[in-house]
Amino acid sequence: EWNNVEETTVEGMESSWQTNTLGLLVASQQVIPAMKTKEAGSIVVIGATASLRGGANSAGFASAKASQRSLAQSMARHLGPMGIHVSYVIIDGIIDLERTRAARPDIPDEYYLQPDDIAQSVFDLTGQHRSAWTFELDLRPFGEKW
Repeated sequence: EWNNVEETTVEGMESSWQTNTLGLLVASQQVIPAMKTKEAGSIVVIGATASLRGGANSAGFASAKASQRSLAQSMARHLGPMGIHVSYVIIDGIIDLERTRAARPDIPDEYYLQPDDIAQSVFDLTGQHRSAWTFELDLRPFGEKW
């Protein structure tokens, strides 16, 4: 839900929470048993900068992403000792897609994250050795101001 706190609806808030937090819980519960059996596996959660700081018009989205991030932290602490790597990738920028280019034609190339580069970063997380697991990874294009 992309509204301020006064305009955010209960339905919009619930929808955002169901997608981001409840969706993570349900999907994870489907794969955890097999990972526990193997004592290995990775769950990579795609998050957003909004998980760290809410914007004036992101009351529903930001609160859902913060909830998702907290759930991922709880999962990492619970599942890590079982050999399951849980990580949270914060996407801090605009992903280069046809719809984002159409919506923001004024944005220069250096402000877009490339989907293949995001995928490579996620893949790299899944191959990390247990002695140096990453929990949180911020991805942003080099032009992004932060």
